[in-house]
Amino acid sequence: MPFQSTLQCFSLQSFPDHYRQGCELWERALESQKLPFTRLDFTLSPQDNLLCQTGWIGNLDAEAVLVVIGGTHGIEGFTGTAVQVDWMQMVANGLIALPDHTAMLMINALNPWGYANNRRCDDQGIDVNRNFIDFSQPLPINPGYEELQPLLGIRDRDARAKAIDGYCLRVGQRPYEIAFSGGQFNDPAGPFYGGQRPGFSRGVIESLIRHYSLANRYLAVVDVHTGLGPYGYGEVICDHPLGTDGLMTAIEWFGPGCGLPSTGKSSSVPKLGLLDYAWHQVMGPKSCFVTLEFGTMGTAALFDTLLDEASAWSSSECASSHSKAVVAEQMKAHFYPKDNHWREAVIFRARQVLHQALVGVS
Repeated sequence: MPFQSTLQCFSLQSFPDHYRQGCELWERALESQKLPFTRLDFTLSPQDNLLCQTGWIGNLDAEAVLVVIGGTHGIEGFTGTAVQVDWMQMVANGLIALPDHTAMLMINALNPWGYANNRRCDDQGIDVNRNFIDFSQPLPINPGYEELQPLLGIRDRDARAKAIDGYCLRVGQRPYEIAFSGGQFNDPAGPFYGGQRPGFSRGVIESLIRHYSLANRYLAVVDVHTGLGPYGYGEVICDHPLGTDGLMTAIEWFGPGCGLPSTGKSSSVPKLGLLDYAWHQVMGPKSCFVTLEFGTMGTAALFDTLLDEASAWSSSECASSHSKAVVAEQMKAHFYPKDNHWREAVIFRARQVLHQALVGVS
């Protein structure tokens, strides 16, 4: 399978400045394909022209599919778009060749409202990556979050930090991170809120799985995220349960450096309601789902930024257009560094991981 020098034809022009530009870059990259392609869009808001774009590239009957997802957490869609645009350009230019039995499914702006508004959640305040639970059952309880919740609501930033530090010292770093970010279902105004029902983005994923009969194919799914882990490093994170075919396949394809939250060997921790779980249910042997997480400013800065965001959007006292604009820039600075070296590292690593996934599933 042809694969040339990793940074050949590298260009920062695949990185958009705003959601609308991201959609245009993605559309042009899809339409440049020499292979047959099918476009299928999902509209969230016709009046605001907010949509999730998807494109199938290659034979519709392909038995193996590389799926690349961007914008699960809206603002992280900037990087997801750049990764997909660069990869599609590689395919269009003949630097990557798809085997006859393999196709690609590109999913851009899975959470279009969050992308367009520099937010991580969707228009209902739902963290899409905590929304994949069985809502016919009682909602999960995160006891650590319930204990943390009063501290997270402290308006004074210094006082809040002191209170949270005290909690962290008492329980330990890992339990604190699970309590804070593991997912919660009782605080709609707080971060990592999983919702009370399936959201728009979950509906998109479930529709695509049905529409393309993905349960009947070999799958390599790569979900692009930013904000967690060492600056500029792209960690492959696998949440397949221990001892499963999915985990063994991920390690076979991506190597022993796969981050495993369940064992504590990852910048991430175990979480409720992950997007992964929807794909796990339809995957057979020799398929896997991984998150490709690009680190930025560290976990402490991530949590502080999300608390500032929640504060700006949840309180009438703080919810002025000015405070929202300030926190939007803060979010963008954390999740999408305007640093050419960081962006080059993203493309370098993304090409590595997507090539590993393509070779593996093929």
